Amino acid sequence: MATPKYRYLRGYTIDPGFSTRLDTMGVNESVYKIKWEELFPGPIGEYVEVIDFDPANDCFYEPVDLDAKEILAENGLSPSEGNAKFHQQFVYAVIMQTIENFEKALGRKIIWRSNLQWKDGRPDTAAEYVQKLRVYPHALMDANAFYAPDKVALLFGYFQAANRILGSNFPGGAVFTCLSPDIVAHETTHAILDSIFPRYLENTNPDVPAFHEAFADIVALLQRFSNAKLLEHQIEQTRGRLDEYNVMGELATQFGQALETGRGALRSAIGSIDKKSGKWKKNEPNPARYQHCYEAHDRGAILVATIFDAFMRLYNFRTQDLLRIATQGSGILPQGSIHPDLVKRLSAEAADIASHLLWICIRALDYCPPFDITFGTYLRALITADSDICPEDNNGYRIALIEAFRAWGIFPEKVNTLSVYSLRWSPPDLNAAEKKALKLMAGHIKEDVRKIGRMTDRAGIALEYKKVQAKLQRVLVNPAVNAAAEWRREGLNQQDWKNFLKKIGVVTDVKSFTIRHGKERTEFTVNPKLEVHSVRPAFRTGRGDEIIEQVIISLSQSHRIKSGEFKGAKFRGGCTIVLSIKNDLLEVDYIILKRFDSDQRLAAQISYQFGAASLQAMPVSGYDEPGNTHAVNFQQLHLH
Repeated sequence: MATPKYRYLRGYTIDPGFSTRLDTMGVNESVYKIKWEELFPGPIGEYVEVIDFDPANDCFYEPVDLDAKEILAENGLSPSEGNAKFHQQFVYAVIMQTIENFEKALGRKIIWRSNLQWKDGRPDTAAEYVQKLRVYPHALMDANAFYAPDKVALLFGYFQAANRILGSNFPGGAVFTCLSPDIVAHETTHAILDSIFPRYLENTNPDVPAFHEAFADIVALLQRFSNAKLLEHQIEQTRGRLDEYNVMGELATQFGQALETGRGALRSAIGSIDKKSGKWKKNEPNPARYQHCYEAHDRGAILVATIFDAFMRLYNFRTQDLLRIATQGSGILPQGSIHPDLVKRLSAEAADIASHLLWICIRALDYCPPFDITFGTYLRALITADSDICPEDNNGYRIALIEAFRAWGIFPEKVNTLSVYSLRWSPPDLNAAEKKALKLMAGHIKEDVRKIGRMTDRAGIALEYKKVQAKLQRVLVNPAVNAAAEWRREGLNQQDWKNFLKKIGVVTDVKSFTIRHGKERTEFTVNPKLEVHSVRPAFRTGRGDEIIEQVIISLSQSHRIKSGEFKGAKFRGGCTIVLSIKNDLLEVDYIILKRFDSDQRLAAQISYQFGAASLQAMPVSGYDEPGNTHAVNFQQLHLH
């Protein structure tokens, strides 16, 4: 008997409360289409292990067996707030949907957080491989849900709703965060983003914690548009005006309504309840907010609103012809319900835009620096990522993004104009010797990368990642020993290699050095010398169905301040190198630098981390380094 291609699992479309409202009861149950895999009760699969232990009640709930005949025959258990087995089924379905979207966009398998470990000063390729993300649907009795990097786990809470009638909540009833697809997708995105960029937990500027929150919201928001039934319902309700109040732009509505504050949706990309009037009010672009807002959720909401602004610009642009046809040229719809055919056409356009925008947002991660992300840098990554996939922007995605970022006052540094040409990362300016050095470096990993591209076993891929990181580490740190023969063959000398490393942001052979910070001179140590942060192959399909093969290398170098007021503070330099595999050769496309010798970036980081803005953005220290007050802690960040 042939193995099925997909597993179909029922679940909530929005939140459980929408099933008890007449206007949404017909659209609040969906069937999630998940790639088939062999599962053990839990469910436990290749990527995810659901462990349903409830510490508050000191008990394990019986794990669901999704391969049981009666469950398979019914497309999974029916949605139920009171059935722990359904809770297990639902978190699995949403997590797997989110993973699939990332793997399609990135062109590679998701490997959970597992940093290259060090042993006796050398990379340890035998370090523990984390195969499965652990998921606890009833981990705590609290109005919270969070990703725990140290455990590589998602922990979902449950709590008693406020004793008031608000929205669809039952006053004082139980609310389970694991039953909100928005919350599950949000937390899964945190885990995936951390697996790609562990250094994004370092709170080096106000955009870093805000980016983690915003990006997780963006993924959850845009994934919702893949549900045709819900989308058609909302377009019918709003008569095609998705910039008016609708659930497509509201995240975790039931959760937000259940809190003591009764805040409505947890977050919204479209608008919010006005505190003075108590009425819903549409968000209008306000550039001043980005300049003065530091709290991670509020600042992140600016980026979410910016992406949704781009979505609305594209939606309005691409549907104006449909409205002209439907209104005999006036573009103004008459009163009453719009025609079902127009609903379907508008819905199809909205779904297509959201899907492409989601993939652009995810692909852009490969064009970001390995640490110290800013919203402006992300704009450049978005433009570059889409340009590589689709050289001709016939549908206007890049222009819509530029318009939206400009409207919200988000601008990247060191660009002359807001044109696509200026925003797109530029190829590196390397002289002949530096090009040879880069070719030498790439030559050491080309076959390894191609081998990884042919592999499907995630454990094997993770091991090869560590091997190629270690190989590249040896070449970069000690090329005179590990690449001397190649040097001579290419006609390079040690100074050529040092010049090349400097071009990619690496400082070598220095015990300590100083950078001027205002009137002060800050002395740094260099320890460790260099970390090959990651080597990630990517095999993507362009919009013209061509195969694009790339390798993304991230390097970072850590330094600490030796003395003075800011003693012990960490500062990093490094880069992301994007290479393309063309005609069996690795060619460099971009080197995205975060230079260590940047006085401006150092001054900005110190001013932020030792000022009030850092406490506003992320008031509690992280888990990974005792005494480190500059790390993101999701458990505290998600307290409401």
